[in-house]
Amino acid sequence: MQDLTYISSRNNPYVQKYAKLSDKKYRESDKLFLIEGAKLFEEAVDAGVAFESVLLLNGKENEIISRTYHKMKEIKEYGGVNFFLLSESAFSKISTEKSPDGVICVAKYLDNLKFYNKIESNDAKKFQGEKIMLLCSLRDSGNVGTIVRSAVAFGFDRIILSSDSADPYNSRSMRAAMGAFFKIKIDFVNDFSSTVAALMDSGRRVFCAEFRDCAKSLDDIAVTKDDCFIIGNEGHGIPAEISKKCTASVYIPMAPNSESLNAAIAASVLLFVQR
Repeated sequence: MQDLTYISSRNNPYVQKYAKLSDKKYRESDKLFLIEGAKLFEEAVDAGVAFESVLLLNGKENEIISRTYHKMKEIKEYGGVNFFLLSESAFSKISTEKSPDGVICVAKYLDNLKFYNKIESNDAKKFQGEKIMLLCSLRDSGNVGTIVRSAVAFGFDRIILSSDSADPYNSRSMRAAMGAFFKIKIDFVNDFSSTVAALMDSGRRVFCAEFRDCAKSLDDIAVTKDDCFIIGNEGHGIPAEISKKCTASVYIPMAPNSESLNAAIAASVLLFVQR
């Protein structure tokens, strides 16, 4: 590969800067995050994700990396991107992977991922025709990434998360989503309760996915594409004040001797029902 600047030292300023992006504090201050792996590199370029730099591991080129790299070189929007070839020592200081396959993208924060204090009724009305799922205090990065991946697979348009949910720019979230974060609208909101109320005011039914005495079986609900389901925290579920605002609580029927479903699996079932 030509036009690459070689970096050998772990103390290089770029290496020092990018190694810090594993920490949320530095991601937020620099508005940058890491995308690791050949397949995600390809997905990001195909989606037009903006990069500051592309870091390649010296001596570990593969077909996907080579193809994507040369594709980037032909796209004018990527004309200002830095391309670096790193020694194994320098690359390993930045990588969060146990067995890296040779590429790390330093990407700029995504335009489709936004943060709000709350979503107002007028905003919710603009979502008409969109399929939406809500996540309340979902803390596991792998669960968030997996749900976003399922949402894209089943044709959803938007995911709304409470602001205390897992950071989508975390490397584990990115790996679990496998490029899905580049393809769907993601909204983080501080006032989740008001957002639920706004969606209901816009004419939608909002259901809490949870076991409660008054909960209805999913089999007994005629689900429509305008309905929204809330998936709650892995350990504590959905707060009572949120449940009270919702249309109803709904559970997924299972065999009597079954444990509750993992949050990402439960979400995927509900997404499939609305596909």
